[in-house]
Amino acid sequence: MKKIIFLLILGISTISKTLPPCVSPDPVINAENSALFAEVIEADNAFERTYVAQPDMFAKDKAIVLTCMDPRLTPNDFMGFTSGDMYVIRNAGGLATEDTLRSLIIAYKLLAANQIFVIQHTDCGMQKFTQKVMTKLLKESIVTAKLVEPCEVTVEPIACEWENTCKCLGKKNCDDYGCIDWLAITENLNDSVVKTVKTIRKHPLIPSDVPIYGFIFDVITGELIPVEKAMKIGRAKPLDCKK
Repeated sequence: MKKIIFLLILGISTISKTLPPCVSPDPVINAENSALFAEVIEADNAFERTYVAQPDMFAKDKAIVLTCMDPRLTPNDFMGFTSGDMYVIRNAGGLATEDTLRSLIIAYKLLAANQIFVIQHTDCGMQKFTQKVMTKLLKESIVTAKLVEPCEVTVEPIACEWENTCKCLGKKNCDDYGCIDWLAITENLNDSVVKTVKTIRKHPLIPSDVPIYGFIFDVITGELIPVEKAMKIGRAKPLDCKK
């Protein structure tokens, strides 16, 4: 009898944790019904009327900014440049991924870029999950997960709690789709900037005479903080051309 009661309780517990199916009451967003789409088109129509042609593809300041896709980072504001001054590469975390390196090399070799600014930032979402967490969330549901409660703003990685709100055709990494390394930042942000600068510095197609600067942007104060170790690693040296 006790065993039956235990099994019933276990069953109730399991049921209570089962996610409901994902059913959205909102219409599918597309070109016809997205308010944001309409705003973008309207804004560009107005922009075109005062737009000045820019036929030159070369950045005026001959520099590249590698930074995060976080909407709070606006390097044209806190670095004091405008459109056409610098090349800007963005990804989740501002990391030296394979595609980032491809872009950096193209910018140097073909677009005359001669210095690189790496800028990561406090309160980065890439420090708030792990490879294991992302894999589990996607296996359970492909619909957007939510942060259970806000995590403090810090330069350290934080064990934030994420949860799916509904179950919808989950996919398993490496089985249902190609293996993806989500490149979560699992170290102190200073160390992450150092690691990123070091990866770029060591690449054989990035010449030694190209300086690489490493910074952390504070999303609370707006301060651009130099990471001294990264600065030393990224320091330019005379180019050693092999004959």
